Amino acid sequence: MKRVTPAISKGIAENKETMIDALYPIMGGMISKYVTQAIKELMETINKKIERGLSFENYKRKAKAKLSGVSEMELLLEESSGALISSLFVIHKESSLLIAEANLENKEINDAHMVASMASAIKDFINDWVKNSETKNEVQILSYGNATLYIESAGSVYIIAFLDAEPDYEQRTDINEFFAKIVKEYAPFFQKFDGDDSSNEIVTLSMKMEDYLYKQIPLSKEEKKNPAKMILVLLALLLLGYGTYLFNGWYIKNSLENTVYAQTGEQINISDEGATYVLSGQVTSTDVIYEIEELMKRQTKKTINNKLLVPMRYIDKRLQKEKESSEASVEKLESKLASLESGFEKSINGLQEKIFLLTQELQGSDKRLKVLLKDTTDEITVLKEEKARLNRVLEIKNEIFTRLDHSFSKSPYYNKEEHTLDFRKLEVFIASEALYKKEAIQVIAEAFTKYMTILVQYKEYIRSIIIEGHSDSTGLEEDNVALSHKRALAVKYYLERLNIVKQYHMKPFMKIEAYGSARAIEVDGIENKKASRRIKIKFELKESQIINNLRKIIND
Repeated sequence: MKRVTPAISKGIAENKETMIDALYPIMGGMISKYVTQAIKELMETINKKIERGLSFENYKRKAKAKLSGVSEMELLLEESSGALISSLFVIHKESSLLIAEANLENKEINDAHMVASMASAIKDFINDWVKNSETKNEVQILSYGNATLYIESAGSVYIIAFLDAEPDYEQRTDINEFFAKIVKEYAPFFQKFDGDDSSNEIVTLSMKMEDYLYKQIPLSKEEKKNPAKMILVLLALLLLGYGTYLFNGWYIKNSLENTVYAQTGEQINISDEGATYVLSGQVTSTDVIYEIEELMKRQTKKTINNKLLVPMRYIDKRLQKEKESSEASVEKLESKLASLESGFEKSINGLQEKIFLLTQELQGSDKRLKVLLKDTTDEITVLKEEKARLNRVLEIKNEIFTRLDHSFSKSPYYNKEEHTLDFRKLEVFIASEALYKKEAIQVIAEAFTKYMTILVQYKEYIRSIIIEGHSDSTGLEEDNVALSHKRALAVKYYLERLNIVKQYHMKPFMKIEAYGSARAIEVDGIENKKASRRIKIKFELKESQIINNLRKIIND
């Protein structure tokens, strides 16, 4: 097995023969340098962890070492190893087409087909180069920085794992075992693969790959064997966390008091009452009360209960000042009133002259009135047209509902009250199974195509198309939620491949929701388990888009 260094990865896009000539001189000592560098990086990581002597992680590690009997060095080595697998690809060798993929949440790759083709091309290129060197092993790991591709060639496919670091021997063994199971189970399908991505095998394969991604971080043996020690560690951590919480609350309160004193010169008391800070004490003026309150609002998001007081002598002084200011204002008003009276007579004479001029203007304004009347009539016509446009936008929702009600008036799978597709009368799944029945999925696909034929005409107002998964109440609710999630995901994979979804690019709008048995179907207080194991499809409108269109019409 060989490893491709960042220098080689960076030059893959350049001329192939030039790359081979350039790489021969540097490959000789690459393996030994890589091993030395890996050991050096591992020791640096361990040294950094040891240097964090006062950290919370260090105390937790010490407690775990005491309880489990494992040395701190072994725990550090365990923390320093392991890589997270974010994505899995299965790629057809001959065509370089992507057969199936699975990703952790928020780790999706934007263009999986393009990445699959590039990964196959990179592996073929490197293996061509390796054939010209002394070592004939096939490349299995491609690395650049913190990104790593672990590639396994098996029969007619490549299986690729995307990791955030290079896997150790134990993790590579686990990955190879999983790859071997996949190849053994799906080898006949891989050999006959012709590019059709709508088969049931791809759905089940994608679900198994996703399950493997989410089960890649198991509990350690010691934690599984001795739950009592785990409880002791948890209690110790809780006590430490509570002490830290109390200290943190005191520190924040003390810091706020110091901040207030530094910026206002006032010494106040701050009491922490959960979601509220209570301010108490005496300050020098009312102005500083509001200043302190604004300062507190900038420093914290908690509610402020202001109980600050000011001395009575300050209030008396403030009232006296306000009284003197009021008396001065009265004198100014009296002076202005006298000035207005003297100019009132002059204003009357001026108004009489203006009235005369306005009368003359009115006599000659008949033409202007007619023009104004015509302009007003034109504006009224424009307003009527805009009103019609407004009514059109406001009635979009009712229009969609009316068309759906009419189109599905005789369908047993349409809920007229909710305007949704509800397949409670169709036996879609067998109990405890996530894979749909073929005849049932065909009925769902036909109804969904008819449903989408109407919705795609209002695509700009659609926020999402939601596929709900449900289960009956048998078993644990946690398992029921996971099962309903897989059911919704399996139906989503199938519907995404329908022509109407591809034609109108509706795949990004399709979401899933899992409810387990929370909304089980009951008749006369007795659960109908077949009806509970159902799929429900609905849509959500983009209300903000309708409002934006209204604003656009008004502004135009």
